[in-house]
Parts: sequence; structure tokens; C-alpha cells
Amino acid sequence: MELGDLGKLELELEKWRAEVLSDRFGDCRGVVEAVVNMAKERFITWRDVEHTWKDVLREVERLPGSLQALTHQCQRLFRALKDSQLSKMDIRRSDPDSMEKALEVLLAWQERAMTCKNAVQRLIVRKVMNCRQLGPFDFADLDMCLQLIDRHEGGAHQVFLSRAKALVEDEAVAPKDLKALLSHIETMLFFLKYAKSEDLALTHQEFKKQARGLDPAVLSYLAWAEQEYGPGNELVHLSQSQSLMESNDVSTVLEAMRTSGARLRSPAPSAGGYPAAARQAAQSGGLNIFREIFYQWAVTMRKQFNLLVLPHHTQVVCLLAFQRFLEAPHQGSAAIRALIAQVGTGEGKSMIVAALAIYVVVALKKSVHVVVDDETLLERDFTTFKRLFDSFEVTDQSGRKQSMRAVLCVSEERHTAGKGDPSLATRVDPDAHICYCEAKHVQSFYAAIARNENRDFESYSGRVLILDEVDALVIDEEPNEPFVYPNSELSSMASEVAEALRSGNTSDQLSKLRSSGHPAAARVVNEVSKEWARGLTLVQGEDFVYFRESGRYCALQSGRANPKAWSLALECRNFQDGLGKDIVFQERLFVMSRPRVFRRYHRILGLSGSIGSEPERKFLKDTYRAQFFEVPPFLKTCRGSPFHEPMPAKLGSWEQSVYVEETREAQTDRIAEVALQARERVPVLIIARDRVHADNLVDAMRKAAQSRGLGTACEDVVRSLSRTLYESDPEQWKENLNRATMPLGERTGERDGRNASWRITVTDRRGGRGTDYRVDNPDVDAEGGLLLIPAVVPSSQREWIQFLGRTARQDRRGQYCAVLCSKDYATPSSKFGEQLPIAGPGLEAVQAILKWGDMETAERIKGSAALYNVGVRCNELCEEVFGRRPELLRDPAAREHLVDVCQRLRWMSVREVDEAFARLPGFDPREVPTEAADLGRPEQAPTVAAGSSAQIGKGGGSSAPKVVIFCLDWSASMKSNDTRTHLNRFQTCVQAIQRILRDQVRDCDHVGVVCFGPTVQTILPPTPKGQGAKAMQAKIAALQPSTAGGTCFYDAVLECLKMLGQPGSGVPPEATRWLVCLTDGDDLGSSRPNAQGQLVSQMLAGRSAPAGLNMVMITVGALKKENVQVIQSWVRHVSGSGGQGVHLGDKDASGIAKSFDVVAEFLAAEVGGATEC
Repeated sequence: MELGDLGKLELELEKWRAEVLSDRFGDCRGVVEAVVNMAKERFITWRDVEHTWKDVLREVERLPGSLQALTHQCQRLFRALKDSQLSKMDIRRSDPDSMEKALEVLLAWQERAMTCKNAVQRLIVRKVMNCRQLGPFDFADLDMCLQLIDRHEGGAHQVFLSRAKALVEDEAVAPKDLKALLSHIETMLFFLKYAKSEDLALTHQEFKKQARGLDPAVLSYLAWAEQEYGPGNELVHLSQSQSLMESNDVSTVLEAMRTSGARLRSPAPSAGGYPAAARQAAQSGGLNIFREIFYQWAVTMRKQFNLLVLPHHTQVVCLLAFQRFLEAPHQGSAAIRALIAQVGTGEGKSMIVAALAIYVVVALKKSVHVVVDDETLLERDFTTFKRLFDSFEVTDQSGRKQSMRAVLCVSEERHTAGKGDPSLATRVDPDAHICYCEAKHVQSFYAAIARNENRDFESYSGRVLILDEVDALVIDEEPNEPFVYPNSELSSMASEVAEALRSGNTSDQLSKLRSSGHPAAARVVNEVSKEWARGLTLVQGEDFVYFRESGRYCALQSGRANPKAWSLALECRNFQDGLGKDIVFQERLFVMSRPRVFRRYHRILGLSGSIGSEPERKFLKDTYRAQFFEVPPFLKTCRGSPFHEPMPAKLGSWEQSVYVEETREAQTDRIAEVALQARERVPVLIIARDRVHADNLVDAMRKAAQSRGLGTACEDVVRSLSRTLYESDPEQWKENLNRATMPLGERTGERDGRNASWRITVTDRRGGRGTDYRVDNPDVDAEGGLLLIPAVVPSSQREWIQFLGRTARQDRRGQYCAVLCSKDYATPSSKFGEQLPIAGPGLEAVQAILKWGDMETAERIKGSAALYNVGVRCNELCEEVFGRRPELLRDPAAREHLVDVCQRLRWMSVREVDEAFARLPGFDPREVPTEAADLGRPEQAPTVAAGSSAQIGKGGGSSAPKVVIFCLDWSASMKSNDTRTHLNRFQTCVQAIQRILRDQVRDCDHVGVVCFGPTVQTILPPTPKGQGAKAMQAKIAALQPSTAGGTCFYDAVLECLKMLGQPGSGVPPEATRWLVCLTDGDDLGSSRPNAQGQLVSQMLAGRSAPAGLNMVMITVGALKKENVQVIQSWVRHVSGSGGQGVHLGDKDASGIAKSFDVVAEFLAAEVGGATEC
């Protein structure tokens, strides 16, 4: 099996028949049988792979006439090759002749598919086919690599092809790395093309254009940068006669770069490594340390690509401004603590980040956390600069030298796959000099300090935070993160509760536990009982997976197994399924204020594609004492600048750059008109509202293309890049991305762009940021460049800039024409009392939407201010308890008091937090300095009847009380015993409602019950649960279905909506409203004006609709199509108004219980669950 040889495995299995295993192996027989069975399964798998492999080869013995057919067969062949590798079958051993035939087929495809056939393409095909483990590399990746080097040999392309050839021939380079490396060569050559055109005087002029809006301190940083790096003091002086490709000239440039203030001179032999002269330069400050960084980076890139890398003047000035900020004295409360630079896409931001990290470690002797909040980009950047980090040494406080240590934070799965790579870690390594991580890792690092016995919170003074994009700093909704900690005593108690629940004899045992006298007893019983029920509803493969290493279930987070995540529901599920004998119980004891943790760093350095809106800048200034500056695009600093910005294009029958249509249908028609007209000249990219809209637009665009005579070609003309496709077929998604900007057709004149038409690609908002749409056709550039059609303008200025950044890349032109729907902006338009401009010569509608977005951001920031301040104060006091009073954590009563404060945080003012902590034994909050301002309670505490006790939720979900009305069909058909349980339909509903009432409804919540059959009857008007939960449960338990037929469903829904609109006294206006309805048949008997649900539809569309409405409609059996459409229109309307609108259609009665489980999940989400850390 290990050899992967099918023939040899077959021969070997012939020797291992059943009679051979008789008594020969004694006690080991079972093990031997298991191995033989494994071999048999492997043999069957290999036979299937071989069958597919040979089947495709037979079909291509005569190569298909069309390129499309040949491409399809090559895709099948490639998948079969990958299947063989995944199953560990070695086709080279089993059938070497077939591998040669497959290679011939792929080479034939390459000859037909590429416009410019060259030797490097053939080398790539051979390299890929000879690779024994392709990993994630698929046929779409092969196509992309070949397209990147689809250039004529000789002439201007020869430099690129020669470097690409060396890269492909390097045995250390795996196919999976080829695309990124080839793109890197392309980018390096692009920068070198303009290296001699960059003008340092022009650079400083561009920086000075923003002087009026800059803080005086930032102006002084830029002035100092000009003093250190002014005209005449360039890193190197390049002459037009020099060749930046010739080896001797490159060596001369490198030596000049390393030498302070030097002009070009004859090359000197390199000492290699990190010589004393370089160390002295690094320690002497000013530009010299960056000279050494640039030199080491250039040497690293030259070794890998045989190309020269030079920093832009804009990058150098930016680095010097940051250096001045870090080294300048900072005194007083007004001193700047964070400096944020706006750096555009493609301007070398990741290089600035890496250089800053090295400077901080070497010159300031502090460690660095680099935050990149995108897992893919994070690993890409770290891998790119890892060799640069390795080339530096660090001198510690004692004078001892050591290699710079850089680590990358990755997932558990990626860490395991790394097979002991010392540069990979699952958490921030406190001893690493540089750590590339996501924001969640920074938070976990703080949590680790809080967990640690010495709790050294002061260590942050020796760390600098560098952010690639500043989104993590802007916290306008939930600024606090609670942490949970294990408690062995409560874990034992929780295990007893779980055992009681499993045995079914709960009443006496739970009562005994509740009255045990422990301060936390009642809380543990309640929480375990609730999460026990939720654990039963968790779905394997969606909520959790089996983790072999621990022998237990572990949580799935963002599609990945995370064994370190904890939830009480999953603890219960492990207990229920026999995978755990005990429950690990954790409790909330610590609240972290994210802004406060970020402020703990010595300094914050931010580099962002957009600094953000004015409200966001104000928040950053107020919260982090931040200031800003912009780094101009480097092409603007080149003589004869070829810099282009995305330009609004007047297209369509009205020749407008922005269309605002009144309906979705009209918007779709307009998009089709603009896109199909433009694709005759340029590639088109449409950005939809979301993945569903993207999928719908693909269908609509294809129909429109077909109606315009494109026939079956419409599927090639219109391609999807939605998240739905990415998740279901990532290979097809990559192929579509590759084809997005390629000309359409198979003829040579079409493929090279002459007389070509282009594709229309539809993506969602995720494809509107971070995805590169490569355009290099000069004919497209002459026509204005890639056309972007946003079908939505985001409310965030930062995201809008990202959208526009998909076109006008590098020195290429770009254009956009927005086609919007006014319904998407009805809510902010109504909220701010302004109409969205429908028509206008310019960008009035775009500007209005962005203005509303700024206003909403300002409101969110203002709305979260009280919660932010309360979180800051609680964080300060928690640090004091953990750091200086840890004995309180060992006192059960004090610990329970702390849990109570951390759970009720959002209903307390800063003063009330102080008062609560003052009740801890011997603890005086007045002795702990604070940065918090008392702005009152973030939210009002849940209201409960006198004498009752509110059940306070643990999560950060909605804390406002809710009104829940259950609207149940109790007609005679509900007596049917077809639920596949011992309960009939109605009894199943009653049992589910009782469980929801017990587990998901708090004492402060209002509950109502309405039943309908031939008439509508209010069983229980909306009543606070705290006023009589037992009586409520008894009344619901006593319900029985009617003996009469008839289903006044529509009238019942109308009555419930009226109740929710006026639920009675004692319910605050901010309460959320939930209507949960179940019917097992079509409406039969509602009043004539409401016979088709008209009155309900009118109410939902009008001003009388209840505020904060959520609706769950459960239907059982096959209803008439028109009735289903009515129900679905209701839930769509509720969803469109900002609520939860769901229709759960069960084919038969066996799905009733599961539908109510969904209802329970919705209601539980408001209460919140345990925080996972």
C-alpha cells in the first residue's frame, strides 16, 4: 500500500485469503485482519480511480475538435490524478505509459488554450504532472499559472520569462506556490519599470498637499523625514544609462543602498550575513537602519527571483514619519499614542509593516504584534517576509545576541499540518520578537495573561501593535469581551446535575442541589438544565465534529474544528453521548475592554487602505489619541505620472454614471442593459448586495444575454464569483476568476483581445474587497479599463473605497457605473428624513448614501459609549482583582459576586459597577484609577414583577424583554397521531412550547397564546412570565384540540399582530416582538376582507405594524401554492424591515418538534450563551 502500486497490491492480496489467517497469527489475528481489510478497501478505491483515468484517456485518443471539449477532458484527467494522490495511489508505478499519454494531452491543451505558446508553459505542465503531491493545486490553478506567463518569447517579455523559468525549474518550489510567486515577479517588474522615474522632490510635494488637515505633530514628523531624506540624499542615485537587470549594476546599487549617504561606486565584495558595519548602521538611527532593512530585503529577493527590489520614495518617507513618532518624546495627556497612515492597495503596505516591525525590535528593543485580520493574507505576508526576519539579529538587555524570532498564529488544523514548524503557533508567543496574528489572537493573549499566575499586565509597555487595516480599532457596537474560567467545584456540581438529567429522576435531586447552600448552586442547576436541552439539538458537522486526538466532540468555528473553544451545551452533548464522564463548568469572571487592551501597547501603528469616515476618525482620536496622514500613490511621484483613478462612466440609454431604480426588476433590467452594452468593449464586474442577490443576478444576466442572441454561450459570457459558488465548487470559482478579464472566444484574434468581446462577472460584497481582477490588455485600457457596476453602495466609506479599488489597478485605467435600487435605502432615507436623489448629472446618490452611513456610524459610536465606559471600568477592576487580589477568586461567595457583576454589566452604570465591586471583602474600587466616564446605564435592566427574580442572560445579545405570542391551530386535524412519537400533533406543540417557556423565556418576558379553528380564541393574553410561570405552564398543559373543523388562520394572525402592537402595560417600547404560528392546513373560514390574508399584508406594509417584529411561520403538510406565497410574502416583509422572518415548511407532522427547536434557537440567541475563549 505504501508504494502506491495497484498491480503489486492486487498480487499481495491474493496471498491473504481467509484460510491463510486461520490460526497462524494467534492473538494478533484481529490486527492482521484489520490491515488486510484496509488493503482491500484501498484496492477498490484504486480500481475506481484507474477506471476513471483510463476512461478519460480512451476518450482523448483522438483529441476533441473544440477547445471547450478538450478543456473539459483535461479537467477530468486532472481530477483523476488528484484522486489518485489523495488515495495514495502512484500512477507512475502502476501505469507509467498512461502518465506519458496524460502529459501529451495536457501539452496539447496548453498549445491550443494559450495565445502565446512558450517553453516556460511547457515546463510548468511537466512540473505539475511530475509532482507527487499537488495538495490544493487544481486544474484552475494550472490554467492561472499558464495565463500569467502567456507572453511571446523574446523582446520586452524575455526578462519575465527568464525569471519565471528559473522559478519553475527550482525543485524547492511546489506547484501550489507557483501562482503567488509568478505574480510577485510581475509586480516587481512593474515597480522596476518606474524606478528611474520616481522623483523625491515630487514625493515631498505630494505629502505636503495634505498639510492643512494634519496635526502639527504629524507635520513635524514629515518635516523631519524630508530633512533626513531630502532631494540629493536618495538611497541610491540611478542614471538612465544603468541597467537594473545587469548583474554588476545591480550589485553596485545594492552596495550603495547599504552605505549611508553614498553615491554609486564600483561594487565591493559582500561580507554576507549581518556584519559589524551593518549592526552599527542599525544602531545609529535615522535612515541607516532602514538602509540595512532594504538591503537585506533586496538580497533576499535577488536570491529568489534574480531581480532588484527598491523601496519607493513614498515608503521611505512613511517609515521615517513612523520612526520620528516612535522616537519623539511623548508627554502629557494630549500626546499622540497612535499614528495611522492611509496606504492604497498595491503601494507596498506589507513591506512597510515588515520594515517597521524589524525597526521596533532592533532599534527600540521591543516586541511587535502585527495584526492582519484575514487568514489568507496573514499567512501570505508572513511567508513573504520570514526570510527577511531571519536575516537579522537582536541584542537583548544583557548584550547577548540572538536571531530574530518571528512566528505566525494559525488555526489548530494548520498547526497540525505544519508538522512541528517552529515558526507556527496557535496563540501569541510571548517570547517571540515579531508575531503575525489576527485580532482574536491579541485578545486571547490578553486572556492568557489574565489566566497566568503572575498576571503581568505591565508587559504591554514593551510591545508595539502594528495593524494592517484599522477595522479592529473601530468598535461601534460591542466594545467588551467577557472571559470564562473553569471551576472544579462547580464542575462536580454540574456533573451531578447532568447525571440527574440523564437518569430522568430530576425533581428531588435538582431540588437537593439547589438547596446545598453553595452560593452558585441555583445558577449551576439552571444553566446546566438549559444547556442540556440545547445540547440535544446540536448538529454534528454543523455545530461540532469528533476530534480524534481528545476523543471528544469539539466546536466548529468558521468551518474549523477548535478544541480550545468551550460551550456548556457541547459539554452536555459529550456527556449525553458517553464521550465524557464529567462536565467542565466555566463561569464569567473577567471583562476585557478591547479598546483599553489596544491602548495598553507602548504605541499603535496603523496602515489602512482607508482611514475611514469622519465619525470613525473622531472615535480613533478620542479613544486612542490617534492622528493620521496619507501616503500618496507612488505613481503620482513619478515624472510623467501614469496614475489613474476610477472614473465614473456615463453609460446606458440615459448616459448616466449612477442609476437609481425604484424596483428590483427595474434595477436588474438596467444592470443588464449597461453590462451587455459595455462587454463589447471591456470586461465587466458586477458587485451584488449579497450572495443571494449575486446568484439571482447571474440567472437574470444569462437570460438577458440569451434574449440578445448569445444562445448557449450565455453561461460562458456571464460567470459567477459568489460566495455560494466558492463554498460549493472552489475550482469552478477559481476558473471563473481567471476568465473574468479574459477575452471571449477560441479564435486567436479573439483570445489576444483583437476584435474581442468580454465576459460579465457577478460577485457579492466579499468579492468587492481583496480580490485582484487582473487586466493587462491595452485595448481595454484604451476603452477606459475594467467596468465596475456596483449594485449597492455600502454605508462604509472604507468599503466603498475597496469596491472602487477592484479597477484602475497599477497603471491601468478603470471606470464604474452604479446601478442601485431605492428600496435598499428606504430605511436610512426615512430615518434621516432625506430622499435618495433619483436623477442627477453626477454622484449625488452615492454621496447621500455615504453621508447616511457616516451618520449611522456616529449614532452607533455614541450609542455604545456608555457600554464602552462601563467595560473600561470593569476591566480595570477585574485586572486589580486578578493581579493584586487573587485570593478573592478562591472565595466562593466573592467569586459568585464577581460572576454576577460580569453578567449584569450592560445594565449597570460606572458608579454601580464601583458599588458592586466595593461589596467584595476588603476591596476598595476608589483606590483603582479609572479612565472611564459615567454616562449612565448602557441599557435598562429587565423589568420584573415585585418579588420575582429576573434571569439575567450571560451573552451580549439583546437584553431588552421580549413579547412572544404562540398562535396554534387546534382544529380537529391536530389530533392526528402521525408525528412518529407517542404524542399527537397538538400535544407535540404543547410540549415544545412548555420547553421554550422554561428554557428560553425570562421572567421579564411576556408570553401569550392564541388558538384557532373555526373561530379565534385568546387563551392567554401577553403576560409577564414572572407574574405566574406555574399557572401559565398549567394553562398551556391543559389545552386540548377542538372537535370541529375549520381554520381561521389569517384572522388569528391578524389578532396576534394587533396584540403585539398594543401588548398592554409594563412592556417597554424597545421590547422585541415574536409571533410564532403553526397551521396544518389552508385557511378555511377567515372573514371575507381577510380571506386571502389581505388585512395582514396591509398591516405589515403600513404604519400599524408592530415595532421590532419577528415572525416564524410553521406549516405542516402541502398547502396551496397561493397560500404559501402569502405566508412567504409576510416573512420577507418582516426580514426586509430588520426582523427575523422565517417560514418552516414541514412535509409531514414528524417535523413539528424540529421546527420548534428552530424557534427555541432564535429565542435563545437573544438570551446569549457562554463566552468561548
